Amino acid sequence: MPTAKSFTQAQWDAAARRLDALPEKPAHEHRVDVRDAMRSMQPQIIDAQRNGYTQEEIVQQIAQDGVEISAGTLRYAMQRAAREEKAVQVERHVATNAAMTSPRVKKGTQAKPSHSSHARVGSQRKGDGGITRPERTEIQGFLGFPIRPDTENL
Repeated sequence: MPTAKSFTQAQWDAAARRLDALPEKPAHEHRVDVRDAMRSMQPQIIDAQRNGYTQEEIVQQIAQDGVEISAGTLRYAMQRAAREEKAVQVERHVATNAAMTSPRVKKGTQAKPSHSSHARVGSQRKGDGGITRPERTEIQGFLGFPIRPDTENL
């Protein structure tokens, strides 16, 4: 089994000081991966597509500036950027709606208990020699299967 590496606190402190002392790189030397670039260039690419350019033609235009990617990479990165943007919009929508929703619920809109469950909450059973225990409750799981807590062998 491999062992975990450990270093002295002095080594970590020296490494932190070294990183703090690094000068800032010029902006033109920053490395940007394709996904981040597509996220920032998405409006320009969409505008080029609206102007009638195909993804292959857009890739050729991008390649003239030294960014060589395939049309499949462009397509995948654009789909992924669109999905991420949509997820951010959904999160904002949910957060906005949660802030506007009142925490109080009217009595008429409260959920009624399901009659499909065979267990009765709080009922007593005396078929085991006079010992009374509360009936086990069933909880509905993620896929609709009943989940019963294992309390028999406690």
